[in-house]
Amino acid sequence: MLSKTSIVICGMLLEGEMNAYDMLKMIDSMNMKYWHPIGATTLYETCIRLEKRGFIEDTGKSENKTVYRITKDGRVELKSTVCELFERIDFDSVWFCLAVMYSGVLTKKELEAEKKKRVVLLDEYEKGTKEKRDKMVLQKIPYINICAIERMIQIIHIEKETLAKIGEVSK
Repeated sequence: MLSKTSIVICGMLLEGEMNAYDMLKMIDSMNMKYWHPIGATTLYETCIRLEKRGFIEDTGKSENKTVYRITKDGRVELKSTVCELFERIDFDSVWFCLAVMYSGVLTKKELEAEKKKRVVLLDEYEKGTKEKRDKMVLQKIPYINICAIERMIQIIHIEKETLAKIGEVSK
């Protein structure tokens, strides 16, 4: 599975060829610093690792800068990672954001299948989370100890809403 930074790089390269500086400008324009900060050194080092693994390559179009494009293997790995992220629940909601953000690597049919799998997971997770919360409420546990569980329930609802909207856009 790709790292968060690798997902971002491969995902951006789905849109077209670019150099690392252009990637940094795009990251900045997306305000990623608030949810997944990526510095210049991390970006450059990750590009080098991705190139060594054969997931991105230099186009050779510029003498002064390395201009990257995603390779076939990179698309396959990104697709695999996006699917894996749809099929797991994680307290770190950035993973789901990245899966949604770069779900364009999937066909419409693949996306619909992944959405269905995600909804099943979310329904199961929501049921268990609400049961836990309800038991805590019955035990009169202070809200401060329940608020994290409430937040997770809110995140589940937001994710379900997001999945529904992805369907509206892709139709």
